[in-house]
Amino acid sequence: MWRVSDGDTTIYLLGSIHLLPASINWRTPLIERAIATSDTLVLESSPDESIDFPALAEGENLRPALDRVSPGKRPLLDAMIERSGIPRETLDSYKDWALATTLATGDAIAAGATAINGVEAKLWSAFDSGRKTRLAFYHAKEQLEQLNSLPEADQRKMLENILAGKENYGETLAAWTSGDIASLDKTAECTPLDGKLVGQPNNYWAKWIAARMKQPGTVLVAVGLGHMAGPYALPKMLAARGLKVERIE
Repeated sequence: MWRVSDGDTTIYLLGSIHLLPASINWRTPLIERAIATSDTLVLESSPDESIDFPALAEGENLRPALDRVSPGKRPLLDAMIERSGIPRETLDSYKDWALATTLATGDAIAAGATAINGVEAKLWSAFDSGRKTRLAFYHAKEQLEQLNSLPEADQRKMLENILAGKENYGETLAAWTSGDIASLDKTAECTPLDGKLVGQPNNYWAKWIAARMKQPGTVLVAVGLGHMAGPYALPKMLAARGLKVERIE
């Protein structure tokens, strides 16, 4: 967690994990303090929103999922599809971005992680009070539409990243619970795809935070952990704007 502050404004930045097992106790004293003292919560999107995922995920005239990757990677993809528990014909109908994001949650689900126990859902509930404000940077559908609009080559790269183990839930969870941001920095990349998926939203959020610093108050911003590491890390972008940014946990 980081703190951006000046004389009369404090904005906490919390790197979150969207899916968590119920057994994970992540609300440390510092996080509890941030929740208690913040008058506003800002998430990527509202946990209350429902979206028709298949409507965006399904494509036409797509090759079977296994035929979209090189022969050497097919056994791994086949195992991930089997482990997901989702019918193969369903995944075969998904575009590459949707296939990648669906398979990326497989290990999390296998570990007993759910969105209900995720950081965003718990924070949204904690700020469910007439005395506090809840905001979201996007509508959930907008986030999926951004993925859906990626060129085919970028979508295929997303799928390849999953097969390369760059979305390993166990390793990410271990780094998050131990505060090991250095491990995440090592796996983060400075590629055109990362610029789109991480750099562009971080730049937008940095502009929003910089503008919000001109108003008094205390705000808690929670976004995916991947946005806090690597060359496009949100804390780095804010520091580059001349803001006082401190890592506090």
